Amino acid sequence: MLLSSLDGDRRSTDRFCERSSEMSQTPQRTSSLPQLLLLAAAGFVTMLTETVPAGLLPAVGHSMGISDAATGQLLTAYAGASMIAAIPLVTLTSRLSRTGLIISTIAVVAAANLLTAASAFYPLAFAARVLGGSAAALQWALLAGFAMRLVPEERQGRALSIAMGGIPLALAIGVPLGTALGELTNWRTVFLIIAGIGVALTVLCWWLLPSIAASRSTRQPLHTTFRVPGFLVIVICAGLFQAGHMNVYTFVAPHLRDTVSTVPVSVFLLVLGLAAIVGLFITGAVIDAHLRSVTVIAMVSFTLGFIVLIAAQSTLPLLVSAVFWGIGLGSAPTIFQTACARAAGPLVDQAQSILVTVFNAGMALGSAAGGLMLARSGSTTPLVWTSGAVFVIILTALTITRKRSLPASAASFAEPSHR
Repeated sequence: MLLSSLDGDRRSTDRFCERSSEMSQTPQRTSSLPQLLLLAAAGFVTMLTETVPAGLLPAVGHSMGISDAATGQLLTAYAGASMIAAIPLVTLTSRLSRTGLIISTIAVVAAANLLTAASAFYPLAFAARVLGGSAAALQWALLAGFAMRLVPEERQGRALSIAMGGIPLALAIGVPLGTALGELTNWRTVFLIIAGIGVALTVLCWWLLPSIAASRSTRQPLHTTFRVPGFLVIVICAGLFQAGHMNVYTFVAPHLRDTVSTVPVSVFLLVLGLAAIVGLFITGAVIDAHLRSVTVIAMVSFTLGFIVLIAAQSTLPLLVSAVFWGIGLGSAPTIFQTACARAAGPLVDQAQSILVTVFNAGMALGSAAGGLMLARSGSTTPLVWTSGAVFVIILTALTITRKRSLPASAASFAEPSHR
């Protein structure tokens, strides 16, 4: 009995020591804001890298002696690489530190921007975009799960909105400023500046982000994720959303040029981006308690934006369409990633890798389809009509399936593994 008692005490002591060790290695919840802001900065650089060619399209095309349609495929290359690379990279890196992987992706995106700036001909720029898109694929797949592991469950939606804040900031500030800077100097300077920001951010993340290892749930078979109720609706709508958005966004400069208005591309993108920030903040404030309502409102806003854009020719209607478009755009990434994470629970990394794949498939499809329609018709009008129809379909699908595709609460979320 004495030996049994001693053995029991030893096991209790071991459990206490293990628990104490885990607590000492877990980042303090109260200090998560700076870390979430760093993740937002990473998203800023990655999204800016992805979308800034849209504002520089004519300049890049003129420099390399190619058409607008061909230049638009630089966005397709980035999105296509992200689509292909997300699932394989998440699978191959399932046992590696989440922190180290995120830092590595930022460094590779910075290198891709540097290579793009140095590109004297189209194939090299295309290859640089493929490199950057591959790194972005892994970053987007990990970012949501990483952010959610920094906070308690009841604040995960808000944490995700902060971590995703770099996306509308890139659209609101980065792309318009990049476009304006490209007009004042040249497009290569823009990519050099983005590369410099990426290098600085790599150092800051290495210094400040907590070390988070892969959890056991990241090693589950990928096919188990597809059986999660509502998951397929979420990812299909996310892919359609990106296709409809990028179909027009890639060629927004030619579209504005085809109207009778005098709205500069940089001003249109600035209004769109500022509205996206408003959409993001509203979403972050209410999404934890009202996911379904904010989803319907965001999709209605997006649909209205494209309905107005179809008929807009003068300055005011164009800016109104940018406001509606931006509000929906700022809300959408947080909405889809929150819905995906809630449905998937412990399978969040696998689910996010699939979401990233479909998301970027939509981007590639949207940019490619827009380029084909523009090349065939010589007008951007068919692009706007097509995108408007796509958003009506998304709104209808999410409204009908909202009980399954937009979970009211999160599935049981696995405890993170820290070290």
